[in-house]
Amino acid sequence: MSDTAGERAKIVRREAAKTQAEMADILGISLGTWQKIERNEGLPSGETLMQFQKLGVNPGWLLTGLGPKTSGGDVQKSDHSARAKVPGNMLSDEEFVRVPVFDVKASAGHGRLAVSQMPVGEVAFAVDFLRRLGANPQSCYLLEARGDSMWPTVPDGAMLIADASQTEVDDGRIYHFDVNERVLVKRARWKLGRLYLTSDNVAAGYPDESFAADRVDDIIVRGRIVFVGHAPLPMR
Repeated sequence: MSDTAGERAKIVRREAAKTQAEMADILGISLGTWQKIERNEGLPSGETLMQFQKLGVNPGWLLTGLGPKTSGGDVQKSDHSARAKVPGNMLSDEEFVRVPVFDVKASAGHGRLAVSQMPVGEVAFAVDFLRRLGANPQSCYLLEARGDSMWPTVPDGAMLIADASQTEVDDGRIYHFDVNERVLVKRARWKLGRLYLTSDNVAAGYPDESFAADRVDDIIVRGRIVFVGHAPLPMR
């Protein structure tokens, strides 16, 4: 298995017999952005990940190196033998699950406006991979983080897997919240009966948001973040 998303992107380009410029054109991104992806200096955005399906590539494999490499048609196992798809969310032998992708850029900052909750696509992930994350595979979804308030835990542009079945807020864990039509990725802290949505990037000075019992209705817990996918972080 290739170790990084950048190495897997190179494999995709070479197997497609495309130049870097041609790959950028297919995906609708700049040549410089593609070159950064190949150098593993940045991950594809959520929209770009979905565009890889034009080349028959499963975005979940590109992101993690696990699960089927192909998107649509037959599903490849790790030994490269083919498995036919079966109806529904699960794929053959319950080895893979189709995870919906939402066009949501959850803010690791002050908060972005919520958008339509309709998925824009789906990505196949290995069920075993999601279970090892402590997630319910049938309840997982994919979204993108924007902002720097959760640096270095959740860098800007990180792809996140969340588990919608985990909505009970535990102290110290990171969740996807909707707060007054804002979409947030924050760490939850409980203090003296109040819930605080906190940022990991203390140096940036982001204020905590606190909620007493009479403001609980302002918060919707969409799911717990179980995976953060990102390129290697630069020094700060």
